[in-house]
Amino acid sequence: MKVGIIGLPAAGKTTVLNAISGGSAEVHAYAGKADAEPNIAVVSVPDSRQDWLSELYKPKKTTYATVELVDVTGLNPGQAKKEELSPQLLSHLRQVDALVHVVRVFDNPSVPHPSGSIDPLRDAQNLELELIVADLGVIEKRLAKLDQEIQRKKGPEKTRAELERSILARFNEHLADEKPLRTIELNDEEDKAIRGYTFLSQKPLMIVANIAEAEIGKEFNQAVSRLNEWASANKMPLIAFCGKVEMDIAQMDASERHEFMEALGIEESSRDRLIRAVYSLLNLVAFFTVGDDEVKAWTITRDTIAQMAAGKIHTDIQRGFIRAEVAPYDALRQCGNWNAAKEKGLVRLEGKEYKVQDGDCINFRFAV
Repeated sequence: MKVGIIGLPAAGKTTVLNAISGGSAEVHAYAGKADAEPNIAVVSVPDSRQDWLSELYKPKKTTYATVELVDVTGLNPGQAKKEELSPQLLSHLRQVDALVHVVRVFDNPSVPHPSGSIDPLRDAQNLELELIVADLGVIEKRLAKLDQEIQRKKGPEKTRAELERSILARFNEHLADEKPLRTIELNDEEDKAIRGYTFLSQKPLMIVANIAEAEIGKEFNQAVSRLNEWASANKMPLIAFCGKVEMDIAQMDASERHEFMEALGIEESSRDRLIRAVYSLLNLVAFFTVGDDEVKAWTITRDTIAQMAAGKIHTDIQRGFIRAEVAPYDALRQCGNWNAAKEKGLVRLEGKEYKVQDGDCINFRFAV
């Protein structure tokens, strides 16, 4: 899973990246560099269930799910309209599964805001507009070519092209009203027709309000409350934390970290909060394969059927799927081990259409 970190210059994007990853990427590296290469960090997904399973099985290897974070250069208002967004930046953003918009709430005279004042709602709306304008440019160019293609095509190919044109025309109108594409609902046929596109404003998006240290542990101030109301109305989850403090915490020794967090009233790390929010945003769950060799977490979309989940491990397992032997995590925790859960009838045999549940421990039976 890839997550893009975006924001206006001086919003604290790279600080947030370091806070989540425990890394030390240069914080001011991107000022004014439109074609700068992104900072990339791979972060393990924390899961107390997997920790317990590893204690139970004591495997040779424990493999956590991971999230790849892609921190791109700051976006300035008006860049998309002027076609100043670099192809490299757009390419990186089009490849991610979700976007995290870091919005500046903290005030620091030594780090001037590019717009001259702190206004989180304005900044969030400005960046949303950049995504919308970038998508408009793609659609307008494609629509200009589609009319010519439809004249040349016949039969099913012409029907598909006409459907594509119909959808893009609707998208064009929606974007012209300054509404992101993630707010449009598509049926299965429409979704399949435009799946090749990677529209930025269609990607799930959440907001990180980068607050000042003095705001830690307090109720949202007026500026964040206004931002949160707008985000909620547009179905964007919002979490708030102080990127600078969280970065310092992430870079501490584990022995010091808990005491420092407790002193500041921070109950959960920014990494845990953000990853949990991203999982919820993308409707993701985890299942586990367990044994003496390895305890491994696998990330899937909620309601994925067992045969498709098997394909995450290996295509041969999906192709030769027979049954899934399933023990819910809670059952294993309650009984203490797999055999005890089986004796109590808590281990089930499920077919290919079974919808895998969050926390399922699965042994796939297959033949090829």
